[in-house]
Amino acid sequence: MSAANSPTLSVATGSVSSTPALVRSAATLIPAKYRRQLTDAGIVEPQAQTNFLVLHALAVTVGALAAVWLVLGKQPSIATWLPALAMGALAGWWLPRSWLEWKQTQRRIEIVSDFPVMLDLLQISLQGGMGLPAAWDVVAFNLSGTGDAMAQEMRRVAFEVNFGTTWSQSLSTASERTGVPDFRSLGSLLQQTERFGTELSQAIQVLSDSLRNEEIESIEERAHRASVLMLVPIGVLLLPSTLLLILVPMFTMLLETLQDANNT
Repeated sequence: MSAANSPTLSVATGSVSSTPALVRSAATLIPAKYRRQLTDAGIVEPQAQTNFLVLHALAVTVGALAAVWLVLGKQPSIATWLPALAMGALAGWWLPRSWLEWKQTQRRIEIVSDFPVMLDLLQISLQGGMGLPAAWDVVAFNLSGTGDAMAQEMRRVAFEVNFGTTWSQSLSTASERTGVPDFRSLGSLLQQTERFGTELSQAIQVLSDSLRNEEIESIEERAHRASVLMLVPIGVLLLPSTLLLILVPMFTMLLETLQDANNT
């Protein structure tokens, strides 16, 4: 079962179950690919998805009309207002899409940054004697508000598991949905602990330490790359000023010498 396309997903993500039937029916008319992009951006409620689709269509219409209005006072013809209509509609389509892609990126960054915290809380809950489903629900509840994106994805995973999907499959789906490979790593870990009977809390601690080490290595790599990239603006800005400081006095002294020589 795909969480992005499930009509009952609002139950798992904590949205209000009293959504009007008309709104739910309108949300089902949204293309599956577009609805999945909205879900990936954190827009999961049927009413919010319908509202965004209406605003997107309104932006296309307003952009097209605004572009035509701009050329009305310039003796418009088919050769002028038709391209303006197309360009305005394209701009109205592109702006909401760009915002949606930015929202997806921000949400992915938030999930990646909250993932080690989620693993730490999950490990503590498991060490306290909870089972995995109960610990998962407790962590999702505690992350609500501070890590809404992570809590939302955890509720989706729990929803799918409650409907018979394995932890490994559900976490793999979450990885594809969010673009965060750590979900798939956690799913493989849960599958291995179930198969070999290893201690789950210790395995999660190892995974958490591994993710933190990878993050530290990534930060160090970006820092080294930034130091190399800084050489370009330094060279562009400092080299001309250095040449001016060296060459201008020399050139001035040379001119003065030549003038003195001519005067004599």
